[in-house]
Amino acid sequence: AVKDMLSRAASWRPRALTLGLAAAAIASAALVRFDPWAGGPAAPMIYSAQSAARRVFPGLSEAEQGRATITLAPAGRAAVTLAPADNGFHAVFAGEQPLGPADAEALTGLWSSLRMATTLRAVAEDSPLGPVRGEIAVEVEGRRAAVTLHGDASDGVGVLGVIAGAGAWVVEPELAAALNQPTSAWVSRRLLPIEASEAAAVRLGPLELARGADGLWRVVSGASPHLLSEPAVALRLDRVVAAEFEPAPAEAAQLSVAPWLDVQDRSGRRWEVRLGGPCPGEPERRVADRGAGARGCVDADIDAPWPIDDPDGGLVEPQLAPYAYGRVLAVQQEAPARRRLRRLGGGWVVEEDGALHEVAEPEVFRWWTTLQQAPVEVPPQPLTGFRPEVDLTVETDSSQHLRLRCGPAEGAPLACRRDEAPPLVVTRREPLALAFSRETFGERKLLSFGSGEVRELEILPGRGSDGVRQSVRLDLGVWRLDAPVHPDGAAALDEVRLEAMLAALQSARAEAWTDRPVTAPLRTIRAERTGSEAAALELHADCVGHVPGQPRAAVLPPSTCGALADDLLYNDPLRFWLGQARRVELSLGTRTATLVRDAVEDSVWSGSGDPELLAGVPGWEAFRSAKLTRGEPRGEPVVAKIQRPGAAAITVEVGPTSDGAPGWVRLRGQDWFYAGGPPAAPDESP
Repeated sequence: AVKDMLSRAASWRPRALTLGLAAAAIASAALVRFDPWAGGPAAPMIYSAQSAARRVFPGLSEAEQGRATITLAPAGRAAVTLAPADNGFHAVFAGEQPLGPADAEALTGLWSSLRMATTLRAVAEDSPLGPVRGEIAVEVEGRRAAVTLHGDASDGVGVLGVIAGAGAWVVEPELAAALNQPTSAWVSRRLLPIEASEAAAVRLGPLELARGADGLWRVVSGASPHLLSEPAVALRLDRVVAAEFEPAPAEAAQLSVAPWLDVQDRSGRRWEVRLGGPCPGEPERRVADRGAGARGCVDADIDAPWPIDDPDGGLVEPQLAPYAYGRVLAVQQEAPARRRLRRLGGGWVVEEDGALHEVAEPEVFRWWTTLQQAPVEVPPQPLTGFRPEVDLTVETDSSQHLRLRCGPAEGAPLACRRDEAPPLVVTRREPLALAFSRETFGERKLLSFGSGEVRELEILPGRGSDGVRQSVRLDLGVWRLDAPVHPDGAAALDEVRLEAMLAALQSARAEAWTDRPVTAPLRTIRAERTGSEAAALELHADCVGHVPGQPRAAVLPPSTCGALADDLLYNDPLRFWLGQARRVELSLGTRTATLVRDAVEDSVWSGSGDPELLAGVPGWEAFRSAKLTRGEPRGEPVVAKIQRPGAAAITVEVGPTSDGAPGWVRLRGQDWFYAGGPPAAPDESP
């Protein structure tokens, strides 16, 4: 078989068509390789490495702005130079002429634009650039970079520019916009380029102020040496330094000016302003001279005196000792007895007669907070007969001390003198304990328990009292009313007043100690706790509280006393019941009346029957209870049967109206009633 295959291959001869196709393929390959019609070797496509964007001013950093000199030199106008000045800010020059301080925001915006300015694309070497628009140059510590701007690019996108040392480019049009700005755009329109919060010393005409090492403003001269309010000084000073400064007419340069304002910041930099008469043509404005640069005009009321000693001026610090608790390191007492309260480790000690006595830190905090926040004000007339009885020196975390001398004066139960300033009236209503001893910082909390420990709360009226026993218990996280019996159950319980009473009971502390009263208490508040003995507090007249079994009683703060004397039920029962009612039947003796409305949401009632009975109902919603009282109320009541959808109907007795509201309200069949207090204001009623 193999022999036959070889013999057939040897005898094979290609046909004419096969030979023709082979010849055509060889000829095509030769033409591709040796093309006689080619015009020469094809030029390869070349991409310019300069087509990538680059920075116009490479190497500029944000931190260099304060040291940089920027020159904007538009063609046909004097070059504008923004150069660093001696006070750390920039000054504006038109050629060699100084114009004034640079606008801080404009300078920052310009610097950001120059730092981030990039090229858009390269420009062919033989491309026409057009006329020169001007040059922008930046010099920082001997390094200079510049770009010369020409005409617009041919496609209208960008501006042609020549970067020094880098050739021609199309750059961003923002550079041309900066070059075209008028010279006045770079000059600050603020009177001074400083924020009021940065000032450390101010001389304003005859008045001189200085900020102490403790950060507080004090009067140095020109007025009483008061301690001033930081926000008030900042507000008034900001009106001065940020006053609008408009270029003055040329003739203003010939007017006389006198020293007026001198401001120094915390780093020692100073700014001075001289003030003259009315601006030419603008009598409501005055000529101001900022030193180097052109004069300007400012509002005439900028020179208004500061009412330091005016009771209504609002400049004197309204807190007696405006130091935060964390800043106080020690308080030295010289009178009535020499003692020293100071920090030691994480607590406080009282030094007395060479001995150290540790005191409770929470009590020190309360004492200092009360002293710090005591309100003071300038008296209408200088105080006479001032007799200092307490002498304290407050030492803080700075080198500045504050001396307080306090005592009575004629017409003022308590006045205080800060450092060498005139005495100020202390307007606090409650007594202010300034003198301290070890006992001042003794533990004064009457009861100790957590708010989450209470499971039952009971109010027991004192012997001979007309109060009502009230009792609540916590059941599955919900407070339930046990006493007095009420048809609304827990819905009658005011949980806001309940929580306020619990908070007052938990935080009750003695403002002062007093003898235990011999009379029966007005009420006893008893709190049952989980796994502990009950906590109880007896409340007596004149805000005196006593823990049973303790030898002394305590004078309570008025706020605590008010919360403990409150009741646990809502004080507006009539408003609640009428808000749920659809039908109210009234009766007084033989007279009757009826009020009906279609739905609870309706605000309009339709009435029939005795008009006098109907006329009294609108005032019921203003009723507010002052106290739950046992006994028989006075006066013949109106009996009201109130029908409520979804709730039980109730029958109440409403006492005679006084001052537009009922005098009392009682649930029929109960031995207690809601005694009326002052009626609610009209906007408190629906």
